[in-house]
Amino acid sequence: MNENISSWENLIIHHSMEPKFKSLTCSIFNNKSSFPGEPDKRCPCDRMIRRHSFTGDCLQSKAAATGDIEWQPPSKFLNQTHSALVPINVFGILKPIGCKFLRISTRIPMKDIFQLIAEDCGEQKPALILSVYGGAKYFTMTERLEKEFIRGVIDAATMAGK
Repeated sequence: MNENISSWENLIIHHSMEPKFKSLTCSIFNNKSSFPGEPDKRCPCDRMIRRHSFTGDCLQSKAAATGDIEWQPPSKFLNQTHSALVPINVFGILKPIGCKFLRISTRIPMKDIFQLIAEDCGEQKPALILSVYGGAKYFTMTERLEKEFIRGVIDAATMAGK
């Protein structure tokens, strides 16, 4: 295994044991939830109910425990109300360019995120940090636009290093 990949994965695994480094996931449904007769029903978080990975007590299971057989999921996803902190489980390195990525909670203080990045950079101040919010659903690029975007990132990195 490439030493760079191994050290990044080990760093994330080490920090994911700390209470301050967590990821968020929807807690309306959990990995045991289903809607009989509607296998592709979507949650208000916009994931299919059957694709939820949350393992804790979700809103659906809490309602079932109280005998609420008429429970309906909320009509709108509210990040603060309908999500739970979970261990980091989405991270890696994009091939072939070696770009490292990590999905973490937006509730983590920026100073802690910066410390993690600095630790990965050998305690040197990084010249460029990109933060991307959102998902692929609303993010589409033509091949030409993608090349322009990558060129812009390379130009920004080059200028940051001067």
